[in-house]
Amino acid sequence: MKSFCVIGLGRFGSSVVKSLVKKGHEVVAIDTDAKKIDDYKDIATHVMIADATDERVLKNVEIDKFNGVVVAIGRNVQASILTTMIVIEAGAKNVVAKATTDVQIKVLSKIGADKIIQPEKDAGDRVADNLVHPDISEYLDLSDDYSFAKIAVRNIRFDGLNLFQANLTQEYHVNVAFVKKADGTATIGKHNTKIGLGDVLYVVGTKEDIENFSEII
Repeated sequence: MKSFCVIGLGRFGSSVVKSLVKKGHEVVAIDTDAKKIDDYKDIATHVMIADATDERVLKNVEIDKFNGVVVAIGRNVQASILTTMIVIEAGAKNVVAKATTDVQIKVLSKIGADKIIQPEKDAGDRVADNLVHPDISEYLDLSDDYSFAKIAVRNIRFDGLNLFQANLTQEYHVNVAFVKKADGTATIGKHNTKIGLGDVLYVVGTKEDIENFSEII
């Protein structure tokens, strides 16, 4: 189980909260609207009526202790940017910020948001997946049972092994279709294909197996 903080309970933020809770994780939801907070008091793990642009609020919830933070503030672009900046300066990890304009995207990128979401393009459940498994950079459902994902190699024990030696299919139940090397070159996933730190593996498997594999690789 992981813990997350979602700031802003509009349509997008609410969707992220529901998805994270459904996946079995703890969620602290913050909004200035008492009605929205009341609606989510029995859904989120904890709720707070508060203005997240107040640094004391984020200090009190220990924002740096969460596995991820979503700044899902809606129309108030200034509040969105200021909150994101405060969250980052407070040491938060895996910061995802919602953006509605190109200018906002540029500003959020410059101040250091780890990921910028455009709600019309990114569904709440997909954002939840990315928060829980930040090493999985892309998900694509191939069917009801199987998915495709891109996962970076970060575990030194796999450095220098070929795919046969790594035994990924037998031990982790995923198949590597393609490997993008850290130097930018790429190759089809064969038994003798070597992998190393920083390489990106394009894998196919069940969603559960992919998520378990991402925690190890």
